[in-house]
Amino acid sequence: MSYRASVASISHYAKARLRRSLKARQIRYDLLRSTLGQARHVVICVIRDEGHRLAFFLQYYRDLGFEHFICIDNGSKDGTVELLGGFDDVSLLSAHGSYKAARFGNDWINEVINRHCQEKWVLYVDADEFLVYPHCDSRPINQLTAYIESTGGHSLRSVMIDMYSERPVLENICEPGRNPLEVCNLFDRSGYVAHFDDRNRTTWIKGGVRGRIYFRDRLWDGPALNKIPLVYVTGERLFLKSSHQVWPLSLNLGDMHGAICVSGALLHFKFLSTFVHKVADAEHLSQHTEEYTVYSTDKGMGGFVCDDTGTYASWRDLSDHGLIQGEGWKYWKNVSEDEIETVQQNMPGSAQRHPQRRHENRYDPASLGSAS
Repeated sequence: MSYRASVASISHYAKARLRRSLKARQIRYDLLRSTLGQARHVVICVIRDEGHRLAFFLQYYRDLGFEHFICIDNGSKDGTVELLGGFDDVSLLSAHGSYKAARFGNDWINEVINRHCQEKWVLYVDADEFLVYPHCDSRPINQLTAYIESTGGHSLRSVMIDMYSERPVLENICEPGRNPLEVCNLFDRSGYVAHFDDRNRTTWIKGGVRGRIYFRDRLWDGPALNKIPLVYVTGERLFLKSSHQVWPLSLNLGDMHGAICVSGALLHFKFLSTFVHKVADAEHLSQHTEEYTVYSTDKGMGGFVCDDTGTYASWRDLSDHGLIQGEGWKYWKNVSEDEIETVQQNMPGSAQRHPQRRHENRYDPASLGSAS
């Protein structure tokens, strides 16, 4: 990395660290469950008036294998707090301050994960985002993180996929507890562009349906779709720009050395009927980026379908179009150094051998017959 890159990166880190410290006083620990200590896979989110989404949201991630939820409420008035207080696997915090001034909740997130989530895998998502990865229908999150750890990785790169329907947005009504995929199961199969920023070790991704509809002539002004939502917290971890960019910068690469690289996706259900009301709410708009002023127009509200619209049924629909990768990870077996040493000791002439010990991976043929 060049000197210029190092200075820019350290500046971003220093500012995030300072903001975390300053905004920590805005957080109140209303209900910090003792079960958080035993959890290894934790979902964390900032919420406001998301009560209608939470029943399915919580169950989805429980089914994926996450053991605990940390919900930071920022002034809900719809019964969200009362709802969450009834779940033993939810720690309920509140943040009293401007969501926008806290860098859209990042400063609160950074304080909480560094203070309470050491040695845990943390998934940072919004209530309308659902993580998928190759074989997520049969391989729970602890198997994926074990694989990532075995390769020396500490993060999962993902792309955000905006979901929509063939109907006008206002007709995408998702009742509480309902799977939003039953309402919006369409996505753009192509139209994504990427650029690697060497200074920040980040691959920026733009495009998708929002790029196509709202930012057609200025794609790079549109929302970033690259995410690093899943991170192993050991030492200091800071989300610099939402979950688009993380410190240390090596986490943005999602490196998995000597193995099949896995990436995931966040299915993003922005375009439900509630979205129309949000973009018409001046208070809501004031707490978000200038990007939201674009959505306040009627452009696209009548439907998003195009020639390259695809129907989502499973993670394979994303894998088939190159939007996620690593389908073969479930067949990969990490070989420990002890296993290598045992084999080498049993080889002819092993007493005369002094092999260099190293980390290796291989395919495990026995696993090919395992359930998919």
